[in-house]
Parts: sequence; C-alpha cells; structure tokens
Amino acid sequence: MTAKITRAQARLNNLEKEIKGRGVRLAYERLQFAGLRLKSGLCWFRGDYFLFVDRFKTVPERIDLIESALEELRQLEEKGALGDPVALAEMAEGQPPPEGATPAEKPAPSPAGQEAQANSAGPGQTEDPASGGEKP
Repeated sequence: MTAKITRAQARLNNLEKEIKGRGVRLAYERLQFAGLRLKSGLCWFRGDYFLFVDRFKTVPERIDLIESALEELRQLEEKGALGDPVALAEMAEGQPPPEGATPAEKPAPSPAGQEAQANSAGPGQTEDPASGGEKP
C-alpha cells in the first residue's frame, strides 16, 4: 500500500529536485543546539551553496524557504555574482572591490552619501537653499 502524496508534498519534491539541480546542497537538520535556535537559510561556504532547513518546519514553510532560496540564486545570477556572493556583499557595503576588478565592477557612490557631502557646510557657514550654495 502506497501513501498518497499531497499537492504540497509533490511541489516540495519538485522544488528539492530543482534546487539540487542548481548545485545547492540541501540539508534538513535540527537547528536548535544548547538553547540556541538557528535560522534556516541559504549559505555560501568554500565555493558551495548550502540550504539548511529546520527539519521541524511544516511542508508549506519548507516550500517557502526553498522558493526564497531559488529567487535569491536567480538574483545573484542576474548580478553576475553567483560564483562569489561575498564579493557582491562587500561591494554593496562600500568595501573596496577585489584586486583586479574592472571599473564597471566597482560600486557607484550612493546618492545618500553624495547628499550628505553636499549638505555639509564648513564651520560657521550655512547653506543657502535658494542659491544652491553656501552663505558665509
């Protein structure tokens, strides 16, 4: 006698195959140790992707996690950072790009940073919004 597979379970099985097909190592683990509860999620370690899912999650929660991980992988692929998401994160945080990066790979200054520079008047000076310049 075979157990009937629900639509949700079939969807989960298909998502598991898809994420494994993208080279992600999928692991259902108990993510609670010594009173610490860890979050499920996608990790990049030593050149490989891992998706850790708490084994106590329900089928719909597992589906959501895998769908989110697949979307994250798609976004990394679009940005050309699928092979090195750490470099992309460092560039987004304003750290210098890796050695040998081309100018196109260097992060552009943020508009917020430019605004802060433009709004910083020198000591004893105020900004004149009407003229766009500084008043002595």
